[in-house]
Amino acid sequence: MNLNYWLEKIESFHPNEIELGLDRVSLLAKHLDLLTPTAKIITVGGTNGKGSCVATLESCALQSNLKVGCYTSPHLLRFNERIRLNGREVDDNLIVGAFENIEKARTELRVLQDSNLTITFFEYTTLAALIIFKKVHLDLIVLEVGLGGRLDAVNIIEPDVAIITTIARDHESWLGSDLKQIAFEKSGIFRARITNYVGDNKSLDLILNARPKFLSHLEVSCESIVSKLSPLISDILINPRQLLKQNVALALSAFKRLFASEFQNLNLVNMIKNIELKGRLQVVCNKPLIILDVAHNEQAAHNLALQLNSKPCSGKRFAICGMMADKSIAEYLFALDDAIDEWMFVNLPIARAASANELVRIGQGASLKGDVQMHESVLSACRAVEPEIGNDDQLVILGSFITVAEGLLVIKSL
Repeated sequence: MNLNYWLEKIESFHPNEIELGLDRVSLLAKHLDLLTPTAKIITVGGTNGKGSCVATLESCALQSNLKVGCYTSPHLLRFNERIRLNGREVDDNLIVGAFENIEKARTELRVLQDSNLTITFFEYTTLAALIIFKKVHLDLIVLEVGLGGRLDAVNIIEPDVAIITTIARDHESWLGSDLKQIAFEKSGIFRARITNYVGDNKSLDLILNARPKFLSHLEVSCESIVSKLSPLISDILINPRQLLKQNVALALSAFKRLFASEFQNLNLVNMIKNIELKGRLQVVCNKPLIILDVAHNEQAAHNLALQLNSKPCSGKRFAICGMMADKSIAEYLFALDDAIDEWMFVNLPIARAASANELVRIGQGASLKGDVQMHESVLSACRAVEPEIGNDDQLVILGSFITVAEGLLVIKSL
């Protein structure tokens, strides 16, 4: 039974893609003896910037010759991207073995409890990552929150440091649109006995409003680290992905808290240069410039617009855009519109996606300045733009992980 078989199997076990709550996954984790890892744990949550923060922590560890495991979601092309050991995706056999262990535990618990213990796809993958990390000696484990925080599967593990990057609206069908409630859910990964980092003062205020008793347990990333980073982050040769200073500073602050001596010897230039991060201002071609970015909410769109406008374009900038229907699409498009000359809206091969027709309708309602086209798929949009685009033009593929994954596959085939 190969990995694809198992992925299809575990997708069929639970009727819902997501079910918030920790009781079921905690029970299995306890049965599998996963709740007390020996490595240091950093949990990373928030609305935007989680991937950058995790990748920076991984780079810090690798540059310091520490053994590190990272668990992230979602993936772009291969499920294995979600679980990394020392910077490398784990192989299929390790994941299949972990899934088999989980199924054995489910069977044992069904017999003990005389009930069917169902868990979601994300809960399965979280347990699988923890099983794999337990098999090897690690100094650091970095766990990225999938959606919320308080009731997210990774929150079964007690962290040594917790990070919230930003608080903004996203996944509103699950978390709601009230920022205080979103802050309450996301900051559920914080603990009173540890250091908890927050990315900016706006998010800090939201969390303190939601959890006023946490005042003495929250810190914004270290000012001395921020000042050291400024010249490095602004250097395009050191930071070609234009990672935000805020996210790198958060990771460095957390790393310093747990590994002070390694931090003192850390070469920041090499650390930043060696950060690996797919789908974030990822350049896949230089002439013409083709960029892929998974930004999929309004806050991320504002950040991406700033990054795009820092890249001079003497021709036209095209955008191939596909999005999920549950996003704040009009606000997203409006945030990016000044950076885009021509929008190419596409259908995506997933039921949750907005149709290209719907994206065009919303874009027209938002009075986009850029020209608007509609295409059947990312592939058809790429074929349409190929004869139009010259070396002075730019192409951005954006809007969701699915859009970027489709874009990567198409570009590889052209």
